[in-house]
Amino acid sequence: MIGFQTSRKSGFSIIEVLIVVAIASILTAIAIPAFNVFIGNTRTNTITNEFVSALNLARSEAIKRGQDVSICPRKSDGTECDETRDWGLGWLVVVDADNTRIRLHEGLGARQDTFVGVEEFENAKLTFDRNGRLKNPSSIDEDDDYFRVENMGRTMCIFINNAGRVRTSRTC
Repeated sequence: MIGFQTSRKSGFSIIEVLIVVAIASILTAIAIPAFNVFIGNTRTNTITNEFVSALNLARSEAIKRGQDVSICPRKSDGTECDETRDWGLGWLVVVDADNTRIRLHEGLGARQDTFVGVEEFENAKLTFDRNGRLKNPSSIDEDDDYFRVENMGRTMCIFINNAGRVRTSRTC
């Protein structure tokens, strides 16, 4: 008698593949909202940190140079300040005496509505004097005058006191 050898093929059955696809779909459905929160937090923190960096640069340059240095909303061509424009369109750090540009920040593109100044800081030119103190606007209320960064439901606020010190907070 000749024996029959049964050959067994290895692989996955259709049921096993469907179970794996179902589990992967469930995990993806759970991960997407968490990923959106991560993206919103990252964008908000990036914009906030870039602006805080520009404020600190303006303050330190004013102290270093011994003269007024300002940060202001920029014109679309980026050459000079334009206090009628929105901060979300970009900003400049300039030396007031000769209008020397120290730093230019591009606008936020489609996300320009996510960055605004509130009360005294709305479209305002902020000037630091040679001692690093905030000179313009001359009178601010730290509780009411701030910058608000919003993206995908996440908010960060940037506060500046009269001494020129900057702080950030998740609540406004």
